[in-house]
Amino acid sequence: MEVIDPAEIMKGFSRVDLRAARADELRGVLDNIRCVRARLDGVEAEVARRLETVTGTPERDVAKGAQRSNRHGSKVMARAAALANTPELSDALEAGDLGGDHVDVFAKVLAALDGPVKARLTEAAPELIEQAATSGSTPEEFAVSLNAAAEQIAADGGISRLERQRRATRLRTWTDRASGMWRLSGSFDPESGARLHGRLEAAMAAMFAAKTPSTAPTDAGEKQDHLRALALLTLTKGVIGSQARPAGSKARPAAPTGPEPTDGGATDRPTSPDEWDEFAAEVGTASTRFGRPECVFVIDTTNLDHDGNPTVDWGIPVTIPWARVQDLCTNAAIRPVTVRDGAVIDADGELNLGRTTRLANRAQRRALRAIYAIPGCNVTFDHTKPHHVHWWRHGGPTNFANLLPLCSQHHHAAHEGGWILTLGPNRELNIELPSGQIMRTGPPRRRPAAA
Repeated sequence: MEVIDPAEIMKGFSRVDLRAARADELRGVLDNIRCVRARLDGVEAEVARRLETVTGTPERDVAKGAQRSNRHGSKVMARAAALANTPELSDALEAGDLGGDHVDVFAKVLAALDGPVKARLTEAAPELIEQAATSGSTPEEFAVSLNAAAEQIAADGGISRLERQRRATRLRTWTDRASGMWRLSGSFDPESGARLHGRLEAAMAAMFAAKTPSTAPTDAGEKQDHLRALALLTLTKGVIGSQARPAGSKARPAAPTGPEPTDGGATDRPTSPDEWDEFAAEVGTASTRFGRPECVFVIDTTNLDHDGNPTVDWGIPVTIPWARVQDLCTNAAIRPVTVRDGAVIDADGELNLGRTTRLANRAQRRALRAIYAIPGCNVTFDHTKPHHVHWWRHGGPTNFANLLPLCSQHHHAAHEGGWILTLGPNRELNIELPSGQIMRTGPPRRRPAAA
């Protein structure tokens, strides 16, 4: 690997007029930034390792020097230790092929392993690092390859990894001093995470099927985050799934059963804490759907795992051993979507609604989960809205073949930005930009949920 010279690259930046640069020149600048950042990550780790021998508070010194939190200082110290034990990582950083985040991922995966599996993965590390550097893997992709290698070494279908993940389950709470908001951050094993995700989604569907509260943001992604937070508050009050009515509460209306909302809007739903308590008591006990999470997963029969099993997308980026799938689905509404070669070949429910309604139903949204959105868009499915490729106002039907999940930015581009979208018979997507440029993609590739 060739060692880069950050100073020489920095000189090159001054020779590029960013205001007039072509797309290939701008991409070249980004490549150079990546190389410089990787090299600086390596230098910072080396400085941290040296500080450890001359001061008693290296983490604090690193944090102060970077004007970052103490957490950053601890992360750099862990990075320095990983580089010291794995020279191939140091070489990759010096060459700009991998960055500090790759080192963090490697250290984290290795730290979670035990005994023989850890030893054998350490032996295989040089080859895995070389593959990641050559292919230009992201830190997330590098983590996937490391975990897959560890699982293959363990040869137990992922059960030992699941046990480690259960031991690593955590929930942290704190108050954000800048905003004054109480915050929480959790890490759950994949099985527990899938259960929690399903329960939250089921609660959201029951609480907000007909209307959404006036507090909900208009941005699709922020709206879903807001509704999920309200659903969690209701779940933690212990009213979800209960059939007992609190004393003095009003008669409860039947839970709405209409299609999932795709557009935000002001409603007469409650907004104050007291009103939300009453609202939770009313709608939270109206239907057992609240207590019965929906288990939606996409089964890809084309892309198999190393054991020859179909890969499964749970709607969140988790990997669950097949041995645990049956138990996970107990007492849940099972909603599988099967795909082959990027096309949906089997899904429950009615996928073609014609002109009977503008809103996509839950069956269509489940099937759309298996389909990519705009190429290069990293917004997860839950933060998208179904878009009528042939617009509804122009007579387009609410049929699966006419729906495409888009994030708020690309939804705006399609409606107000002059983008013209067309879908072929195999869901080949063509995007004609206002400039006349056309972007084309082939049939959908499976794109599992992102973090």
